[in-house]
Amino acid sequence: MFLPHKLYGVIGDPVAHSLSPLLHNTAFQTWGIPSVLMAWHILPERLKDFVQAVRTLPIAGCCVTIPHKIAIVPLLDRITPLAASVGAVNTLYWDGPELVGHNTDVEGFLFPLWQYSALSRVLVLGAGGAARAVLGGLYQLPGVREILICARREEQARELIATVRPMEDEHKTHQKALPDIRVLPWDSRHDCPADLIVNTTPAGLDGKSPLEHFPRPDRQTALAYDLVYFRTPFLDAAAAAGWTAINGRDMFLAQAGAQFTLWTGFPMPEAASAALDEAIARHNPL
Repeated sequence: MFLPHKLYGVIGDPVAHSLSPLLHNTAFQTWGIPSVLMAWHILPERLKDFVQAVRTLPIAGCCVTIPHKIAIVPLLDRITPLAASVGAVNTLYWDGPELVGHNTDVEGFLFPLWQYSALSRVLVLGAGGAARAVLGGLYQLPGVREILICARREEQARELIATVRPMEDEHKTHQKALPDIRVLPWDSRHDCPADLIVNTTPAGLDGKSPLEHFPRPDRQTALAYDLVYFRTPFLDAAAAAGWTAINGRDMFLAQAGAQFTLWTGFPMPEAASAALDEAIARHNPL
């Protein structure tokens, strides 16, 4: 009988679709770590009770997903500076007696972008919780000079800009000039030239795209980036228009890898990456 020494979880509403259990449990098994990560469906009104349960039960850490990334912040003992800069948490861990919130989504979002250059103008679609990590990452990405936030609710876009701030360099050794950032009306999203378009909305999950008429790119290396790790209409439209299309697979793997290392000290193994690719292919074959 398998008896895990440590218990982890992923919480969300909904959460049944999450591939976090597959990824982390494959990693635990590969390294021979007697731990397990389970999916827990936590309704928003039960989040406070869940955090209290984490304090009393032998739960070593958690992944936090929609819609809890912001609401969970005041329920924790403290959050890391990176999580504070974006105002959202996707990872829980213990530091001695303190329950700490961290954010690995920023690292995950940036992972597939480091290989590209000249991403000067960026259009971000959506202003919800996922957009917080995107904006925090764009503040760190070299070469970004202008960021346009485009959401159906313009007041939400303005709140995003006012809330998310650049990560401060405590040693003041790498001060980066901040990009210009402004709100773009939702109806103008088709007519905005950009080097990178990031879809943070859930539109791809319902078979629809937030850019029904994808603009032609100004250059061959222009990128369309959907945070969803499956194939989406957004990416299909981007590819058809001549954009380089990347989905959220690398982001998901990188943010999970950062969580796994934080919890265990081990890197995410190749076996977990292979298991993820198999699951994605089964769900949405090309």
